[in-house]
Amino acid sequence: MRAVVVGSGQSAKGFIPPAGVVVIAVNGAIDWLVRANHFFTLDPSAENLHRLNHQRIGVQYHYAYSQLLNLRPGVHAEYYQRITGKPFENPVSNSPQWWANRLGCKLGLSKRVGQIHTGNSAWGALGLALHLGAEKVALVGVDANASPRIGGGYSRELCHLPLLFESAIGQINFINCGAMQSAVPTKNLRDGMEWLCN
Repeated sequence: MRAVVVGSGQSAKGFIPPAGVVVIAVNGAIDWLVRANHFFTLDPSAENLHRLNHQRIGVQYHYAYSQLLNLRPGVHAEYYQRITGKPFENPVSNSPQWWANRLGCKLGLSKRVGQIHTGNSAWGALGLALHLGAEKVALVGVDANASPRIGGGYSRELCHLPLLFESAIGQINFINCGAMQSAVPTKNLRDGMEWLCN
């Protein structure tokens, strides 16, 4: 299985998923993607609760929260236990490591059934891809910067994202097609989709 994890960073603007790949929409990406197979969030915002309760036909919904939600009758979403951590000892204030601790990040991807490591919804979506059995994954629109999201609004602090994704190198075969600066192998969108589909 080949999958693309799609966030709402500006680098995903106009992205149309190629045929034959599984699409995991992260948070608000479900609102503008022309096609998605899965929705994932670990952000318990009112907007994401609304998305979980008002689902697109043909999309499987997943969330990783600290507790099971009471969704409206007839609505189903796959629940994962959200696993937190405090990976760094005495980090410098406002550094990526400090933010990772503050946000309860858990490095590495969980291989335990029913568990997702926390830190960011795109990070959790990569964990979902691992659980779904993806052999290759491309990150699209995972920019880890302060630019406005597609669809409006801004993300909270994202400087810790490179630490998270770098901690999964060797656990799953994945590349970055967004603007995130990290040690994760990076390709432009066209080359990344070619890599994913071949």
